[in-house]
Amino acid sequence: MAQTPVLNTARLTLRPFRLGDASRFVALAGSLAVARMTSDIPNPLYIWQCRRWLRQARGEVRFAIEHQGQLIGGVGYFCQRTRVGELGFWLGEDYWGQGFATEASRAVVTYAFTAGNLEALTSANFIDNPSSARILTKLGFSANGQMRTRSVARGHDVDCTTWRLEREAAQIIYRLPEPAVIAAGGWTRLFARISGR
Repeated sequence: MAQTPVLNTARLTLRPFRLGDASRFVALAGSLAVARMTSDIPNPLYIWQCRRWLRQARGEVRFAIEHQGQLIGGVGYFCQRTRVGELGFWLGEDYWGQGFATEASRAVVTYAFTAGNLEALTSANFIDNPSSARILTKLGFSANGQMRTRSVARGHDVDCTTWRLEREAAQIIYRLPEPAVIAAGGWTRLFARISGR
């Protein structure tokens, strides 16, 4: 798997997680308000547990979200063999309601469909998390079903809404280049566009 690049948006820097992020990660994601809205972050969260999270596993593309040089959350996707990725994002509670999750996720969606060459992205939100539903709507995802997913922090399954964004829709919403343009050697220009340079 290729190394995760650094992406820049108007207010944020998206970079690979580092082991040195562990203490800040625990302080942010270890909050019950944050952990309970994710499927896989436990509560309480300990440094030894988050070190596993900070190492990118096969098929994962994860970015630390930085604002003004400080870690505020995470965003990324897990790529399945079918060239469909599953988008996820979280922010520390102090950073909710400021558009950071939408801004960071928009950059990662663009990256996933270009550098990741995905055919679609999926996502899900717990039904008691309407903020994530609003973010997914802003990103161009369409709700396509319901399911139950385990929340480690809650210790039980929770009802979810599932979402999907197809490449064809993303090309229009995000003004993505055609795949042939990327294959023809446009990688340098593409990364410059994604990272805001």
